Amino acid sequence: MKTKWIGLPLLVSLLVYMAACDESDLCLSGQNAIQAGLYSAASGEESDTTLTGVYLWGLEAGTEIAKEVLIDSANVSGMYIPTDLDRDTTSIVLREKTGPSDLRDTMVFVYERHLNYVSGECGFSYNLKLDTVLYTINLIDSIVISYPDVLYNETLENVKIYIEP
Repeated sequence: MKTKWIGLPLLVSLLVYMAACDESDLCLSGQNAIQAGLYSAASGEESDTTLTGVYLWGLEAGTEIAKEVLIDSANVSGMYIPTDLDRDTTSIVLREKTGPSDLRDTMVFVYERHLNYVSGECGFSYNLKLDTVLYTINLIDSIVISYPDVLYNETLENVKIYIEP
């Protein structure tokens, strides 16, 4: 009889512990990334496109000093672009290097930062509101902000990058 009596509280404790652990307790990293899709500017319709030999890296604010490479010679149809949460801008270089082609563009994302309480365990994060995207036009035809709110743990495409054929 004693074994059953000890087993029941143990089982109840285990169930309470498992119920307390849900996905909302997970702290997600990298959730302040601008999500970008690549599209063909030539098609006349909105159609996804893929770039080959893509390199992506950030620039130190106000300089041409390169930060670490985020994408290194990959085939890409969409990107997560990390943001500088210490500033209201992030500068990124997009380069497509294939056999005969070596094109690069610089994109500057301008946004407002709004402090957001996530949870007691995760603390605070920033939500961003995209205001403007400045860019050069070697590889890029245009950039459209499709969803300006960059929110914690949300997976909506924020910008559409239209690529020259």
